[in-house]
Amino acid sequence: MTFDNLVSKKYGPYVILFVATLAIYSLIYMFSDGFGLTAHNHWGWQYARQAQSWLDGRLDIYNYSWLEIAPFNGRYYVSFPPFPSVVMLPFVAIFGYSCSGDGLTLEHTLALIFALLSTTFAYKIAATKLENKKHAIFFALFLVLGTNYLHISLWGAVWYIAQNMAFTFTLMAFYFAMSKVKWHSALSLFFMCAAMGCRPFNAVYVPIVLWLIYQREGSFSPFLRKIFIYAVPALILGAFFMWLNYARFGSIFEFGHNHLPEFVNDPDGQFYIGRIPRNLHLMFVNTDISHGILVGFPFIGQVGFAFWLASPIVVSFVVYLDIYGWKVLAKRATNAPMVWVLLALIMLHLFLFTFHRTLGGRQFGSRYAADSLPAIFLGVVLILSKLRVTANHIYLNAVPILFGLLINFHGTIMFFIYYYPQTLPQLPKWLPW
Repeated sequence: MTFDNLVSKKYGPYVILFVATLAIYSLIYMFSDGFGLTAHNHWGWQYARQAQSWLDGRLDIYNYSWLEIAPFNGRYYVSFPPFPSVVMLPFVAIFGYSCSGDGLTLEHTLALIFALLSTTFAYKIAATKLENKKHAIFFALFLVLGTNYLHISLWGAVWYIAQNMAFTFTLMAFYFAMSKVKWHSALSLFFMCAAMGCRPFNAVYVPIVLWLIYQREGSFSPFLRKIFIYAVPALILGAFFMWLNYARFGSIFEFGHNHLPEFVNDPDGQFYIGRIPRNLHLMFVNTDISHGILVGFPFIGQVGFAFWLASPIVVSFVVYLDIYGWKVLAKRATNAPMVWVLLALIMLHLFLFTFHRTLGGRQFGSRYAADSLPAIFLGVVLILSKLRVTANHIYLNAVPILFGLLINFHGTIMFFIYYYPQTLPQLPKWLPW
């Protein structure tokens, strides 16, 4: 069967996507040696332990000194947004949780599952708008394998798996908001709320989801009449989040991070306006990747490098945006297209991160900024659906996707070698490092 024949089949594109994605992930597992689906998760089973506590009728957990546990009123709680524990609840109910390495370590496996879901829904978004399966496959692989998402997509550590889930849920929210089935609006809003329950700043993309739903409804009156019905599942989930926050910390807006010792003991707290210049420099200007590449261990602390370097799809987005902008100006369009609103929300999203004490702490690249990649991907797809770009121009993106793949492939392996030190097999001589 030829490539074209496989693409033309109903499930052919998914076969191509999964084979390509699993091939790269398998190489990462192979060269990382000590890391894999069954590797002990020293830094991430808080979510599973929290799920077990819920099953035991408790909201608090034991204090594990090496983890980010929030003390409050003499009890200890998981300090991260809670939805990953909801996802893990049925798995923990069936298999239990592992904190000693002698039981199931499910976080790495779940991370892989969510990576494959991200690939699936990235393709579905691109196929819906571009109406060209080859181009949709290409850009889905660009997003998953050619950006900093490659780095965050496999590790089950608490910081990474929540970001991985939020990434997937945001893509799912975008897709279900633009599908032709109207009741998918309820799924879209639910998954958007789920993404916020993993990474709260993803809330900035709610207007895009609502806009996409409005476009499908066709006019304001039916949209306004139905949106509250569509929102019921999301509102129930949001009410659960607020109740859980209040029951643990006495505030519907507090999920625990502000009670971590690292922020309590910092005179500037978790968010501070004085950090903006430094973080803007790290996020947009700093191109020094030698620390991670040459020294061989990850960025830890208040460091990182330009997110457009770690995720070259940002460069493609800016180039296409420039072309699209001139097209819009040439037509003297009076209505601001969705892509400009999307750009404004992406910039707002990134700006909010610049107040934070770090841009990711443990990371390779610019981890927090990777939260914006689903929106950037949607922007690329929306622009291309308007420009009628030829196939030859589309595949010019092979250069940035290859760059993104190589830099994140290498950085991720070095990262895992640092956290899972083992005797590493000799890397192939054809690799450029």
